[in-house]
Amino acid sequence: MPTTTPQFTLRRYQELFEQAPVSIQILAPDGRTVRVNKAWENLWQIHEGTALRDFVFSADYNVLTDPQLLESGIAALLRRAFEGESVEIPSARYDVSALGGEGPARWVTARAHPIKDGEGNIVEVMLMHEDITQRVESENALRLREERFRSLVMATSQIVWTNTPDGRVLEDSPSWRAFTGQTYDQWKEFGWLDALHPDDRAPTEALWHTCVAARAVFETNYRIRCTDGSYRWTAVKGVPILAADGSVREWIGANTDIHDMVMAELALAQRLDREQRTSALLGKVAQAARTLHKILSTEEIAKTLVAEVRDILQAHQAIVALADAGTGVMAVHAVSESAHYAPTAPVPAAGRLAVPLIDRAGNHLGMIEAVDKIDGAFTVEDEAILVQLASIAATGFENARLYCSLQEQDRRKDEFLAMLAHELRNPLAPITSAAHLLHLKASDEALVRRSGQMIGRQVRHLTSLVDSLLDVSRVTHGLIELATAVIDPMGIVAAAVEQSQPLIAAHQHVLTTSGDAGGAAIVGDPVRLTQVLVNLLNNAAKYTPPGGRIEVTIARHGEVVSIEVRDNGIGIDAQLLPQVFDLFVQAERSADRSQGGLGIGLALVREIVALHGGQVAAYSAGAGQGSTFSLTLNVAAGAVA
Repeated sequence: MPTTTPQFTLRRYQELFEQAPVSIQILAPDGRTVRVNKAWENLWQIHEGTALRDFVFSADYNVLTDPQLLESGIAALLRRAFEGESVEIPSARYDVSALGGEGPARWVTARAHPIKDGEGNIVEVMLMHEDITQRVESENALRLREERFRSLVMATSQIVWTNTPDGRVLEDSPSWRAFTGQTYDQWKEFGWLDALHPDDRAPTEALWHTCVAARAVFETNYRIRCTDGSYRWTAVKGVPILAADGSVREWIGANTDIHDMVMAELALAQRLDREQRTSALLGKVAQAARTLHKILSTEEIAKTLVAEVRDILQAHQAIVALADAGTGVMAVHAVSESAHYAPTAPVPAAGRLAVPLIDRAGNHLGMIEAVDKIDGAFTVEDEAILVQLASIAATGFENARLYCSLQEQDRRKDEFLAMLAHELRNPLAPITSAAHLLHLKASDEALVRRSGQMIGRQVRHLTSLVDSLLDVSRVTHGLIELATAVIDPMGIVAAAVEQSQPLIAAHQHVLTTSGDAGGAAIVGDPVRLTQVLVNLLNNAAKYTPPGGRIEVTIARHGEVVSIEVRDNGIGIDAQLLPQVFDLFVQAERSADRSQGGLGIGLALVREIVALHGGQVAAYSAGAGQGSTFSLTLNVAAGAVA
């Protein structure tokens, strides 16, 4: 084995000294630098020359830039080393320019170790520096980023959180605690789920565990309970932070308050839904209007209406009740019910919605009612729709009644024309026969006289018919003129009884008069008023079986005089009673047409009485119960009959 010479050892030492990766500086006891290695020159950027190598570190000089390290500076470090102590400074920042070097300040660690001779005397101190500038700057940058992150977390309105790789909460989140009011102990692990809305907990927890297992982005919306107990919507996103080996180092996420936006979107969606439903309902209402306007039957309108109301308002039951045109009594005309509707108890008031049917003149036609809404209770919107349907239906009912009235009037007109033709033809037959006899036996005086009398009677009958027709035409066109005077109503009654006596006697009726006008006088046309009473008496005579009883009663009631004509005849049917004064309306004629007329007498009565400012009315308990016609006229002020 070769022997190592001192020269080889010194050379090896020098090579190791020069090639050492750390800065080495050898100092004499007086603080003078004896030697340095290449790493020292590279660290401090000091090359060539020995001036700085002879620099003496003294207590009154320090190249440290950190004031807090002055007490443990290089001079103090070296003093302790020359006293035999091995010491070090973990990290310090040196001002390179103060050493005469170049470049920025350096962060280094410093260690001073005494070098002793064989007798233990300290002959030199070895000062070693390791450049940790990059590590310190990285740590400072990381610390700065962390401080910025924490400041951002505290300043932002978002809730920021971090979780362990397996999805548990360990690190505190002040923003979560401030938002929810949970303590750290309540929040940690999986306690944060308790702050979620009960409906959101289970789906959120399931999604979170799925994302953790798959290392996938966690993104959802859920509601968080606030400190005041209310819940607010938040948008949540959590992402896994991966380590160099691909494993999950941690999770980081944030909750963003989107409650106002969600509520605005919800309100918009609800408004759009309402508008769509309203549009659909209006479409149904429009279709119902088209359907109802095409129907001219009251019964069909009622049936269609209840079906439309149930469909549009989604009700279990709909009812239409109509008022009788004469009595005003309400009666159900149509009902529509759902297949499974069988109420076992009265429906509460909240379950019913009813509106009246009013025609254009303001008359009450009936009522439409919706009962028991299928889903929930009836709303203001439902009421508005039902009112609209009622208005449409009322017009339909009114049109149907007008149509029926026109049909009835047309039928009456046809009957009137047929009766008029018959009434006109009846006198013509005897007139024709009399004319023929006159032509054959003009020399027979007795025959001529009888024929002339017959022709006269028939002509007077024709004249009466024509006069009645002309009277109706004049009255309806406002062409009739009254020759008014102050008259005694008792005289009118007497004149009418006298004119009607032949017809009453022919039917073997008993006529009685009673009462008086109390001395009151009236203003009117005596001829026309007599005509009115004659018509009433003749009607009583014609529509009372032979041997009947007719009563005329006169009375004064304050400022009016009333005249009633009462009989015990065939009476008036309840359906005919409201129309008895209409033109061409008449009771059924007998088979031999011996009773009945043209249906213009009572219409003429009403018009003449109206021209006098009076009123006429008809009463009857029904078929076979007789009839009463009441005429009232105003008393002439200050006049005495």
